[in-house]
Amino acid sequence: MNIELKKKREARNTVIRWVFYFVIMAFSYVFISTVQTGYSIPLLLIPAAVCAALREQPFGSAVYACVCGLLLDSAQGTLPGFNALLLMWVCAMVSLLLGYLMRRNILSFLILDLAATAIQSLLHYLFFYAIWGYDEGHGIFTGIFIPEFIFTNIAGVLMYLITTVISKTFGTVTEHYIEEKSDDIVRE
Repeated sequence: MNIELKKKREARNTVIRWVFYFVIMAFSYVFISTVQTGYSIPLLLIPAAVCAALREQPFGSAVYACVCGLLLDSAQGTLPGFNALLLMWVCAMVSLLLGYLMRRNILSFLILDLAATAIQSLLHYLFFYAIWGYDEGHGIFTGIFIPEFIFTNIAGVLMYLITTVISKTFGTVTEHYIEEKSDDIVRE
């Protein structure tokens, strides 16, 4: 395959892949901010950020996670930048862990998504409820944060499968060579 053609295809695939990531992010934000039930809903932006960190380089995944965090701040009504900084650092570490220490598979994703969701949930509870000493703090933790944590991790599996299809379809361009048999080889 021509080197220039390969570079063009890889650039095109990268753009298409990031467009799909941003569509997933937009869908997740719309879901979180518009669905109003009496129950906890999954925070789809956290698995979306972790999935991008699973597939991309550390800088790109950190920027994507920062935007996801800002949208999550907007949807939850928290202090702007709280989730953005948290997700940015978590996803940069996820990307580095998967680049150097761990394999890219669903088990690694589940462990890292579970850790990211636990960190976000515990810090959100700590800074917005526990520090201020609300009497209903324990009920809020068991009634809102634990179901939200469980639903987010279950929805993360679906997000992982979607991003796997996107990554395999629009991943790196591989070259296939076919070795031809030649009768010109002299054997002694």
